[in-house]
Amino acid sequence: MSLTKEVTADKIEVITTQDEDGNDVTSVQVRTATKVLEDGAVISQSYHRHVIQSGDDWSSEPSNVQAICNAVFGA
Repeated sequence: MSLTKEVTADKIEVITTQDEDGNDVTSVQVRTATKVLEDGAVISQSYHRHVIQSGDDWSSEPSNVQAICNAVFGA
């Protein structure tokens, strides 16, 4: 029996909403999936979401999330 844990940013969405003054605000939403596998079969799975906005530090995010943040907010 071999247990392993995988953590991946499995969904990345770019959304634009309006603030109270009617200005467009762009955010990147990231869903992180945590899977526990036994001999390659998923036995547990959970999700966590967080939002990244312009001015936030995304340097600790996975490379795919960083690339999207760089494209949306500028490097």
